[in-house]
Amino acid sequence: MHTTRLVRLHPWADNDLWLLRRRNTLELTTRLGGPEPDTALLARHRRWVAMSAGAPHEGRVFRVESPANDTVGTVSFFPKEHDGEPIFEVGWGILPEHQRQGWATASVKALLAHLAALPSAHRRPAVHAFPRVANAASNAVCRTVGFTLLSEVVLEYPPGQHHPSNNWRFTLP
Repeated sequence: MHTTRLVRLHPWADNDLWLLRRRNTLELTTRLGGPEPDTALLARHRRWVAMSAGAPHEGRVFRVESPANDTVGTVSFFPKEHDGEPIFEVGWGILPEHQRQGWATASVKALLAHLAALPSAHRRPAVHAFPRVANAASNAVCRTVGFTLLSEVVLEYPPGQHHPSNNWRFTLP
């Protein structure tokens, strides 16, 4: 578990399926292709449990917990290549009742601290986030945390759906 002043990050575990189901609403998945059937959620849950049990630099999904022990959402990272550079891609999702309270910013800051603490042999030089251009809240998180806006890109997610996204970069120390 990685801790900051505001949030605690817990690697995704078997007993976190309830949170994935809570996130599977039209409100929270509109920008991700909409709610998924339960079979897809179960498959995603199994992948997240396996990934979070693997090597710490190979990707993680974290359940984010407030100082009051409330689960406020998730934050995650995945190693990948972008424009020929090895990066960590990050994403987050905050439950509706906890939105607009700074939890996304605190979650991303905690995740960046986790990534910066990885041994140098496993750290990548940069972290990228790709929120949709129209997602003002996620773009504000990137700006607040200290990411640099590089460009607008067109991404395909879910498969078959192309959308304009902002390419934000944070250089790890």
